[in-house]
Amino acid sequence: MRWITFGILLYLATALQVAHIGQWSEAGYFHIEFIPMLAVFYALYPAEDYALMACCCCGLMYDLTGIGLFGVNTILLSLAGYGITRIRMNIFRQNPISQSVLVFLAVVFVLLGRNVLIRMGLWSADQPATSLSGYAATFAITFSSAIYTALLAPWVFRGLFMIGPLLGFDGPSHHGRSRNR
Repeated sequence: MRWITFGILLYLATALQVAHIGQWSEAGYFHIEFIPMLAVFYALYPAEDYALMACCCCGLMYDLTGIGLFGVNTILLSLAGYGITRIRMNIFRQNPISQSVLVFLAVVFVLLGRNVLIRMGLWSADQPATSLSGYAATFAITFSSAIYTALLAPWVFRGLFMIGPLLGFDGPSHHGRSRNR
């Protein structure tokens, strides 16, 4: 894996995430989660230890964008990356449906996990608990964004494979245990 290329892609994903490129509404519905999508891509293809480090770096950069409590996104994306590296040898990684499902699940996990942890943190600080109506908007934003990102992910992954030699790993046929440096 080439870390300089990863750093450039992470920087680009962060810039697109912060600029809200592709967002359909001002309320936050149907926005693309570029950083979690990049984390899923790197959880699927490079060697396992590199994949986990890449997911941790994506989470750290997601935290630096200022969304939520610092460290929550790092933990959640690292956990999502760990889960993906555990199951990636049991799925066909080049299949767009597999890629879409994994991106959907990772985005839902990260966005809902962040919101739940933030609300738990607010409750523990003697803040009044909000009614269930506040959760409806959270679920709607989370699932609309997860679906939108999952539909876009196979196309982004295909584009990343077009620059395959720059990424530093073989791509979909790469085996998880060998090291590509």
